[in-house]
Amino acid sequence: MKLSVLAVGKIKDRRLVGLCEEYRDRLGHHVPVEEIEVKKGGGRQRKQVKEEEGQRLSSATPDGALTVAMSEDGKQMTSVEMAQSVNRWMVEGRKEIVFYIGGAYGLAGQLRGSANQRWSLSKLTFPHDVARMLLWEQLYRSMTIIRGEPYHK
Repeated sequence: MKLSVLAVGKIKDRRLVGLCEEYRDRLGHHVPVEEIEVKKGGGRQRKQVKEEEGQRLSSATPDGALTVAMSEDGKQMTSVEMAQSVNRWMVEGRKEIVFYIGGAYGLAGQLRGSANQRWSLSKLTFPHDVARMLLWEQLYRSMTIIRGEPYHK
């Protein structure tokens, strides 16, 4: 199973880039991983920007992937519950799981609606760069829970 994060824009803060790389590399020892960044939308209207970004994310999605939209209105869960979802996908033989992270205005409604699942990292609002780092950390934590490794305490 491959885990991919498809995100809008590049992370500018080198510290966050480093943390994303750290968790992605750790996770990559267990499963194949990929991060794909698509260009931010160029319009002035919020709806237009979100739709343009949503189209780019959709176009970058591999055929047959199970998709998870990271959204403030998504399902909140504990780290153990997240690990249970990831483990279930592994047992089911899913080939690729794709997590969408939108830009400054969030994800386009059509992309959120067409995703197989919607998850939320918290009731708190995070910059999308921080959300990306948190997602990579939680995916790594999920794998350590599944494998019974001591990272998750």
